Amino acid sequence: MVAACEAKLEERARLLCRGRNPSDARDLLQDTYERAFRAFHTYDRNAPPMPWLASILTRRFLDMCRHDRRHPRQELTESIDVASEEEGPADPWGGYTLDDVWRAVDLLPEEFREVVKLKDMEGLAYAEIARRLGIPAMTVGTRLFRARKKLKEILLKQAEKGGAA
Repeated sequence: MVAACEAKLEERARLLCRGRNPSDARDLLQDTYERAFRAFHTYDRNAPPMPWLASILTRRFLDMCRHDRRHPRQELTESIDVASEEEGPADPWGGYTLDDVWRAVDLLPEEFREVVKLKDMEGLAYAEIARRLGIPAMTVGTRLFRARKKLKEILLKQAEKGGAA
């Protein structure tokens, strides 16, 4: 089970870091494990580990994008002028602010919006969210996964329309 979870996290890190420096995915995964280790006391041991670790990984990735946006690497800024169009599109996640994400959260269906706000705004554990909403903890994880998938779709659609959320 641990190996399968690790493989899924590694794949997710590679997908998120697609188009970036190849070592970014390894760094992201390492940061995720470090954060999980430090926050292990908050982990609900009755819940599956993958959603918990995936949320840490996603938040670390967004943090990394915001950091890169505020503190561009010198060699990257110099190479932008000479980059060819063959290299593909720029990182789509670097242009979003936290306000953009929360505006997009408000567009989610109510059942998804509740879970995202309780988990990501209030930092509640799956068990506490389940208790508050009167649903099973596994349902919390499923709704959170689906909510984040819909959130990604909303943000990408709005970026295509000509700007962040």
